[in-house]
Amino acid sequence: MAEKGKKKPKPIVTYALLAAMILIHIYLTLTPLNEAITLYETYSLFPARLYDGVYINTLLTYAFLHGNWMHLIANCVSLLGAGAIVETDLGHLKFLGAFISSGVIAGLFHSMLNPLSSVPIIGASGAIFGVIAVLFLLMPFKITYALAIPLPSVVVGLILSIIELYSLYTPTDLMIAHDAHIAGFAFGCIYAFTVDKRRAMKGLIVALIVLGVMYYIGVAYGVI
Repeated sequence: MAEKGKKKPKPIVTYALLAAMILIHIYLTLTPLNEAITLYETYSLFPARLYDGVYINTLLTYAFLHGNWMHLIANCVSLLGAGAIVETDLGHLKFLGAFISSGVIAGLFHSMLNPLSSVPIIGASGAIFGVIAVLFLLMPFKITYALAIPLPSVVVGLILSIIELYSLYTPTDLMIAHDAHIAGFAFGCIYAFTVDKRRAMKGLIVALIVLGVMYYIGVAYGVI
């Protein structure tokens, strides 16, 4: 958290991550198909290969690959909406630590649950879920565009958590690694407590209160 009287840092790491993901996708789009496929196969995360102890670097590289423009745009909007706020508040290194570690943990957790899977996963979603979790606990009332519409981060975090848990147990798209999203979010919450235990605890209390209110409204209006 930035000290009082000090100018808060600009989110240059967020912009750098966005630029990297966009430039990589443009490069892969313009690259001949056979070469692009080879690059995807080299840098995507294959749980079975990881289980064999090879391509460990893909725990990091998979987050910078995306399947199509819609996948990329969705992640860029989410990262910009949450990342800029978190980086400005916590600083460059702590933000980058949240992004990288959440992405690695998300990929590792998915691989542990699917050790024999030869289906690759790509995308920065797991890392971004971790960043959103940090925002969710440390700055619950900050307005974010992580869902493309302005909402308090506590609401965004709860909505995403509910959606991902529901999707995990009632899968409708087997190509989406919901377990990685949940793992990234869970680790982001843990990371928030390591950054500022007091703020994170307050954020958790706020989240529980908001969840209770959401549940009451849902019951009252017959949604639940």
